[in-house]
Parts: sequence; C-alpha cells; structure tokens
Amino acid sequence: FRAIVDWLNVRAISTEDDCPESPTMDEENEGILRHYMRLFFTNSTGTLTNIESVIIKSENYAKTIHDWLSEDDSEGVLSLVHRSSRDGSTIDIDRLESNEDGSNGRALVIIETTEGHIIGGYTNAYHLGLDSAQPCASKSFLFTLCGFDLTSPCKMKVKNGVNDVTVGFPIVGECEVSVLFHNTRDGDFFIYPPALLRLSIGNLYKCGPSEQLRQCDCTIKEMEIFQVSDCVDPQKSNERCHSSNAVASNRVDGDIFPAGMSDAMKEKWRALEEMEAEILSLEDSFTDEERFIESFASGCTSDIVMLNVSGTMMATKRATLLVVEESMLAQQFDDSKWTEQGSNKSHVKQWTTEEVVEWVSNIEGIQDDVSNLFMGNKINGSELLALDKDGLQMIGVKRVGTLCLLFDEIKSLKETVGQDVATLIEHSPYCFGKILDYLRLKQHNSLDLTGQPPHPTVCDRRKETFDKVVKYYFPGDSSKLILG
Repeated sequence: FRAIVDWLNVRAISTEDDCPESPTMDEENEGILRHYMRLFFTNSTGTLTNIESVIIKSENYAKTIHDWLSEDDSEGVLSLVHRSSRDGSTIDIDRLESNEDGSNGRALVIIETTEGHIIGGYTNAYHLGLDSAQPCASKSFLFTLCGFDLTSPCKMKVKNGVNDVTVGFPIVGECEVSVLFHNTRDGDFFIYPPALLRLSIGNLYKCGPSEQLRQCDCTIKEMEIFQVSDCVDPQKSNERCHSSNAVASNRVDGDIFPAGMSDAMKEKWRALEEMEAEILSLEDSFTDEERFIESFASGCTSDIVMLNVSGTMMATKRATLLVVEESMLAQQFDDSKWTEQGSNKSHVKQWTTEEVVEWVSNIEGIQDDVSNLFMGNKINGSELLALDKDGLQMIGVKRVGTLCLLFDEIKSLKETVGQDVATLIEHSPYCFGKILDYLRLKQHNSLDLTGQPPHPTVCDRRKETFDKVVKYYFPGDSSKLILG
C-alpha cells in the first residue's frame, strides 16, 4: 500500500505527458501489489486500466489498449496466462480457459522486441493445437504502441472483405509457444519459438503508416498472453434499455412524415438512445462503486484489532482474522471469546455516572463520601476526563490531599485511554505478516471485490519457519489454503 501511495504522490505532481510508471515491488510482494491495483484502480466498466504487464509500463499505453478493445465492444478483464521471462518458451494449455460452451474465448498478445518495438494483437476467437478446428474471429486487430518509426500508437484492423481470419496458439499440452494471425491463404503476423517475430502486415490487416511493418523480422525480448474475460453482465443493461428502445424504434413512421424529415427524426432518436445507454452505463458504474465502498469500508473502529507481533505493531479488522473458520485465529477472535481490547478503559468517555462513582470508590486513599460528590453532580465519563483542580473544587472536593490525588488519577486515566492495547503474537513478524496479507486478500475475495488471492511468496531462508507458523495457526487441511 505504501508503494501505491508513493506512486499516487508522484502522479499528483506529474504532467499528463510525463505520468510515472506503474508501481512495482520485489518478487515476494509483486502479487499482493497487483491484487490491490486491481482492487483500487478500475475504470467505468469495472476493468483494470493498469495492465499486469512488464511490457506496458505507461498508463497511457494501457488506456490505449482498453480504448481499442472498447471500440470493438471487446472490453474485459485482462488475466495474464503466459509471460516468456517467467514461464519460458512453454505454456500450459490448461491456463487458456475455454468458454462454457467449450469454444475458445478472447486473447490479447503483447510483444516487446530487442529493437525497442512494442506490437501485439487481439482476437475474440482462437484455436488451440495444430489439428484443432479453426474458428474464424469476428473481431480481430493488430497494433503497435511504439517503434517501427511511428510517432504514435497504431491500430490495424482487418481489411474490408476479409472475413476468415483465424488466430492460433498451436500448442499441445506443454510445448513451445507459437502464435499465428492468418487465414487459409495468407498471413500477417507469425511468432516462431524461441524468439522470432515475422511481420508481413498488409495481407489481411490494414498496414500502418510505417514501411517496416510490411516486411520485417524482429527478435522477441518479452511476450505476454492475456485471457480477456467479460466484466459486466450485458443482460442488466439490455433489460433496462429494452422497453425504451422498443418504443423509440416505433416513434418515427416513414408513412406519416416526409422521407427527409423521417430520416432526420430517426437520426435524432438514435442519438438519444446512445445518450440513454451511456447514462444507464454510468448509473451501473455508480452503483458498483457504491457497493465497493460499502463493502470495503464496512465495520466500526471497535472491530479493529491491534496485534503486537514480537514487538512489531500490526492492525487489522477482526473480520480478516475470522475469514478462515477452521483456523486458530478465527477461534481466538470469534464472538464467544473476543472482548474489545482495553476493556472499559478505552471507553471511559462512555462511562455512566454509576461507573464513574465506582472508579472513584476504588481509588486507594479516597474517602467514601467523596464518591457521593460525583453522584450528586451526575459526572459522566466525558466530564470526568475534563475535570481539572478547579473543577474538582467546584463539585465540592475540599481537602488539598484528596484534590491532588484525584487530579493525578484522572491524569493517569487520560494517558491510559490514549494508549493502544494490543494482543501479543509471539511469532516471526515476517511470517505472520505474510499470513495477514493473505487473509486480507482472502477477505476481499469473500466480499466479491476481487478474485482468488495468490499464495504468499516467501524467501527460501524463511520457508521452513513460515510453513510451521502456518500449520500452527491453520491445522490440518486448512493450511493448504495458504501453502497450496
């Protein structure tokens, strides 16, 4: 979270043309950072503007890709399934998920070359394996973000009249990755393992303004493949628009109005329908944002737990510690055993007059009749903390010794109220911190705010200790949730 805040601070003092690169962290914490970036930074359609990419480091490039997808009604959540520097030149076919009907879904390929070019392609239908059926993509395009002597990003659509473009990942099980943008007669974009990109753009796709794109061989430095999945339920918007659209389509009858007037009125209705659809989309996004805020910021301050982990202070919501019901943490902090930290001392301001009187009566050296003064003046907790020596005299405390003693006790009570009372956890702060980070992400998932969290990444020298601490707090099969 500190990395995100630092990034936002730099963004606040940067110009639009000089936005800072997305925040990064070491390998151990990169997964957690990506999770929070997805949680906090979504655009109006509910998709992540920032892409989980080591190639796309500019927010402007990320926005450009999402805008291109949106133009083709292909906007969605981008889930990384392959990165060559991480996964090598092999890909697990199971990571490219299929749709419910068994057909293969949408994919985005992004490539960075050693020459400094960034190029890629999108398809809404791909085929797996050399011998598999080859469905034609109804929506497909190539793009370049930089390089090739271009001054700005360029989107290359399928040529008019070309309707049999196929995009293939010719892989079987786990073998070397190839990606083809082609048809039965020709091709524009071929990737050959381990690192050759061959371009011949202009056959199926409209070529960009650079001659380099027409015939070029490049060396691949990094390649990423993303699954593109739906992020909104189109039925929700369709149901809301259906009635008004049906009425609007019948408002203008060509038999009643002259042809020119009828066409003009139809054009106006189409514009109104587009504006209505945009407004409904904004309403949906506001509803989703309100739900996110309510889910993420729910709870009260009394449910915040302070933990002293071998001298390192940590704070979390009690709901986070309860997210895995079988764990020892859930048992330790459940409703049957949990009492708010600091007992009554942390709530002195809410004390009744009777509780104030009881507190005064328990002070060693104070005579019994002094507590009656507090009862007679109906002093509550907030008023007790505000009393100084003059105030004590005004309620009837006469003796100097009693006055000084009461003043010192009230002063000590104020100091106690301001102190955080923490539950002691006698384990490694590093290991317990990793567990706490995972439970926070798991809590977000239980609220349907994010997907399943990644397993914690732990350095080798701490791995054995981490496993033991996890198995202590998560006995039996529950430890598999964190350890995998």
